[in-house]
Amino acid sequence: MKKKSFEPSFGENVQGSARARIPTDSGVLKKALSWEAGKEYHSEPISAWRLLPLYLITILAFLALAVRAFSLQVIEGSTFLNKAEGNHVRVLVSHAPRGAILDRNGKILAQSKPGFRVVIEGSLLPKDTAKLGANLTRLLALPESLVKEKIAEARQKKEPVSLKNSIDHSLALVLETEKYPGVEVEVSPVREYLEPEALAPILGYTSDVSKEDLAKAGTAYQAGDKVGRVGVEATFESRLRGANGYELVKVDAKGNRLGSILKTDPAAGGDVSLSIDLDLQKLVYQNLAEAVKKSGGNSGGAVVMNPKSGEVLALASYPSYDNNLIARGLTQGQFDSLFNSPDKPLLNRAIGTALPPGSTFKLVTATAGLETGAIKPDTKILDTGFVQLGDVIFQNWLWQTRRKTEGEISLVRAIARSNDTFFFKLGQTVGVAGLDKYAQLLGLGEPTGIEIPGEIAGLIPSPEWKKATKAVVWYPGETLNMAIGQGDVLVTPIQLAVATSTFANGGNLVRPSIVPTPTAKVARGGFIKKENLSAVVEGMVANQKGDGNSGWLFNNYSVSTAGKTGSAEAGGDTNPHAWYTALAPVENPQIVATVMVENGGHGTEVSAPAVKKIFEWWFANRK
Repeated sequence: MKKKSFEPSFGENVQGSARARIPTDSGVLKKALSWEAGKEYHSEPISAWRLLPLYLITILAFLALAVRAFSLQVIEGSTFLNKAEGNHVRVLVSHAPRGAILDRNGKILAQSKPGFRVVIEGSLLPKDTAKLGANLTRLLALPESLVKEKIAEARQKKEPVSLKNSIDHSLALVLETEKYPGVEVEVSPVREYLEPEALAPILGYTSDVSKEDLAKAGTAYQAGDKVGRVGVEATFESRLRGANGYELVKVDAKGNRLGSILKTDPAAGGDVSLSIDLDLQKLVYQNLAEAVKKSGGNSGGAVVMNPKSGEVLALASYPSYDNNLIARGLTQGQFDSLFNSPDKPLLNRAIGTALPPGSTFKLVTATAGLETGAIKPDTKILDTGFVQLGDVIFQNWLWQTRRKTEGEISLVRAIARSNDTFFFKLGQTVGVAGLDKYAQLLGLGEPTGIEIPGEIAGLIPSPEWKKATKAVVWYPGETLNMAIGQGDVLVTPIQLAVATSTFANGGNLVRPSIVPTPTAKVARGGFIKKENLSAVVEGMVANQKGDGNSGWLFNNYSVSTAGKTGSAEAGGDTNPHAWYTALAPVENPQIVATVMVENGGHGTEVSAPAVKKIFEWWFANRK
């Protein structure tokens, strides 16, 4: 059986060799071994006793060498091999760029730019790092204490420790030229967000892979990789992240590179296209910010969507943050300051804030009344100005402010004027169970299922819920409050936009989507009769005309719209939450817009103008 031939391993120093063919003629051999070429070699007999010491020394030396060779190769062989490989072969990582994020028209929202990061290799650091630390502090503009901390950390770890996550090309070139011992520069693309504050609540951000990420079983991450933490970056992490490239290089004991052994190039991640319209998104964010600032409100959220497909065209939250700052690397203290800010800029209020919806909830109450048969579209209810239960009086806004009533009014008129008395009495007739049922059918009280994380369920209260959470019974007056969107009812902007879309598309509850959706994801349909849908929409149209609550704003608008205002009491002396939700055009709705301003005041004065600006832009630029 032939012996196997083994190739030399990394770190071996291999020289060529050849076997010499020994001449058989003794005279030729003697001449070949002569110290002086061309001279005749004369031999004299030597005594065996004179050679004995030489034999003994040779034998002893051979035995010593054999023992040492056995020790090195057999006993300590694996240890020395590992040291040789560790000291003379290194693996360099080229971090893969993430895929781009695009809007519905192919415009870039987020991309990866060429970049570098600085890491410290503890095994290659000099014994005295004072000079090295001073140089790194100066070049990288880092606190001296941080540099010392990272150097100490690198000495204790086997893997490289990141010192600075993002440096430019010129600084990378300086570090490579100076060849500071133990300091390496890795290719590490930098994430860039082109409209940071307007899009941060949607896109989210990336940050360095954590110890916990690396410790997970089966992880494919390497130290220095970027991971999507929230928003689209997190939802589509597996598609956006690419495959790193690697290079095996020979280095000497000081870490100097001697040459490349093997190299693979990084493969970029896949792109993700969103349903968002970038130009519309910027407009919605600007209008929302303006509405919050002008009204003196605290914050706000807005959603614009296609009511038929469920595609989200814009989704804004204010105040927002610059996700570029996080992507480039914040200290823990800086991130904690951002996270704990009283303004809560990291909160996506379009999906993560639930507030009483006020009179926008009257669309639910109207639907429940029609579907349960409590009223018909032409049923009239007398506005008495207030409803009294025991010693508690529930007043209509017109009675409360002007001591006026509106006589007998129909559903359409009640929606147009947002008449509380009508809906107090209707809520009494329908009951809390009927209100609960149709609120849930319209998607309230549960997450909508939009793909980005952070969505909350809101709340549709019930007697059972109250008994379980507050250990008290449900009072009749709570049903009246619920009928006008007050009390414990809590709704998010995305939920109200989805509910409004149901009236716009003919009765289908669609799941909102942040990505293009050729076929709508219909959660349920057919739970509202066509004639009842028409009656509710007719009331929303009347709201925009004449003395309807928003007639002053939409009376002369060229596009037919249907909407509903909401001014939800926030308690105490604070301003109410301003809501407005609307669809357009009425004949064939293409767009639904919902705007909420927390503690902004009245919906018709604060949120309705923001919605009108959205409609004006859309029908001027996207019709």
